[in-house]
Amino acid sequence: MLLALIAAATMPSLAMPLPSPLAGLAGCWQVRGTVEGKPTTAIARAGRRLGGRYLLLELHGLNPKDPYDAAIIMAEAGPGQLTGWWMDSFGGPGSAAGKGGVIGMGFSISYDYGGAVFINRFTPQGRGWRWQIDSQARGKPAKLFASYTLNPMRCRPGFSVF
Repeated sequence: MLLALIAAATMPSLAMPLPSPLAGLAGCWQVRGTVEGKPTTAIARAGRRLGGRYLLLELHGLNPKDPYDAAIIMAEAGPGQLTGWWMDSFGGPGSAAGKGGVIGMGFSISYDYGGAVFINRFTPQGRGWRWQIDSQARGKPAKLFASYTLNPMRCRPGFSVF
């Protein structure tokens, strides 16, 4: 009996992670906003993966003349800390690791692309979210890159950017 208790105490937990702002992003979203000053619309779906330890946010642009898809993986990395990986339809050059943390009821994750850092801030707004992305070139002040409003919508079956 004692051996069983010792073995159980040393095994990694498969329990769900503690609640975080990431949990509030789970669901389906109608996305409206601007990218580099141009209006854009998209749909997004976010759900927990790998035993609830990661959140996968899939974004699908709705403009057939300017197609864009992204898959963003985010996870808790310790108390108040977050990590992420950004992948998008630009392939390898559109991929970057990110680090960030919890800010009030929201969170921020910054992705370093070498020449510039893209700071993603998610802030709860009513039943949805405000998502702002600032770009900061080395040695220069940050400037607005994109700004979105995410409003809840019914999830459609089969939606995936993969």
